[in-house]
Amino acid sequence: MRVLTGILRDRGTTLCIAWTFNQLAYAIVYPFIPIYLSNERGIPYSTVGLIFPLMGAMVVFSPMLFGPLTDRFGRRPMMKFGQFARAALFVIMAYMTYVDAPFWLFAVVLMLNTAVGVSFQIGADAYLADITDEAERPGYYSKIRIGFNLGWAFGPMIGAFFARTPFWVFFLVTAALCSAGGVFTQLFCRYPAGFTPPARGSRKDRNSGSVIPIIWKQKRILFMLLGAVMLFSLTSQLYSTLSVYSTKTVGISREALGAIYSMNGFLVILLQLPTTRTLERLRIALKYQMYAGTLLYIAGYFSLGFCVNAWMIAGAVATLTFGEMIMLPSLYTAFSNETVPENAGRILAAFSLFRGIGYAVGPWFGAQFFQQLKSPVMLWGALTMFAAVALGFFVLSHSKRFRRGGGTE
Repeated sequence: MRVLTGILRDRGTTLCIAWTFNQLAYAIVYPFIPIYLSNERGIPYSTVGLIFPLMGAMVVFSPMLFGPLTDRFGRRPMMKFGQFARAALFVIMAYMTYVDAPFWLFAVVLMLNTAVGVSFQIGADAYLADITDEAERPGYYSKIRIGFNLGWAFGPMIGAFFARTPFWVFFLVTAALCSAGGVFTQLFCRYPAGFTPPARGSRKDRNSGSVIPIIWKQKRILFMLLGAVMLFSLTSQLYSTLSVYSTKTVGISREALGAIYSMNGFLVILLQLPTTRTLERLRIALKYQMYAGTLLYIAGYFSLGFCVNAWMIAGAVATLTFGEMIMLPSLYTAFSNETVPENAGRILAAFSLFRGIGYAVGPWFGAQFFQQLKSPVMLWGALTMFAAVALGFFVLSHSKRFRRGGGTE
């Protein structure tokens, strides 16, 4: 009991658990919705496929709504709203499944579900920025990434079990998980004793509600955002271009590809915290962590062009996974370090927006390069240029010309 109490007092661990609830519910249902609509309902897959760009659009545009709301109403309310609202939408989807509602209605509800999920993410990121200092943030973000990967590691397995039941039961289970996550957030994701949470921004910030003047004034943030959109344009290839390239060009089996993806997730679960703690012990500056992580991304993705079997692809993915473990906590920390309580929601929402753009456009570029560039080395060399440009922006963002929290010196 004491061990459990100690775990729940650690705010990094409670955030990790809250993120696990959030991602678990999403990962349980996400892979099986197309199966339900296509196989059970007989809707052509070309029509079902329209859901994904619509959901992607919500990931791109909803941060600009929920960033100001997070600064206006507070972090924990937005986290709970994201979880309880998704629970309600999954209950609605259960009823829609029971009565065989039309496809367009599923599309609308899935778009809303994706949008409110973003509100949890932005609220959680701003909450973390509130309760930590710069030295603590990499460790906290590392724990969040473990929770994120735990959700994606176990969600599809749970979904495969419940997919044998009627699909309306399937959606009720995910609704229950979302509700449990909301209750957990209410009980355990609290501010430290004596800490006054920022419920809203200053009057000027509250009236404008725009992050654009902040970004334009603080050039460091602008360059980091440009670097982020380029970097995520590359990392989006892991589940898009790589899957097609591995099976069609290299010729590995789907089972081998699935094992490689599982390796990626479990490496993060097992090694994320040790990697972050090693970097802390070595006292490597945040900017050098960002540079090193980006270089490992470049090495991992470019080496895919030379792979001729599943073992070599696994080695390349392991390399880029270590880049991921170094880069992502440092990148999240770098953005958090640029915030103040009055604008944390909006700045972190801008980061979410640019990340969403990278994930939205990256697979399109990957598909075009895959069709046009027949040489594997040229294909992955062209895609890796996204990370090379990102590295340039990150270096520029740490230039002495740009001081933290301001424009130019």
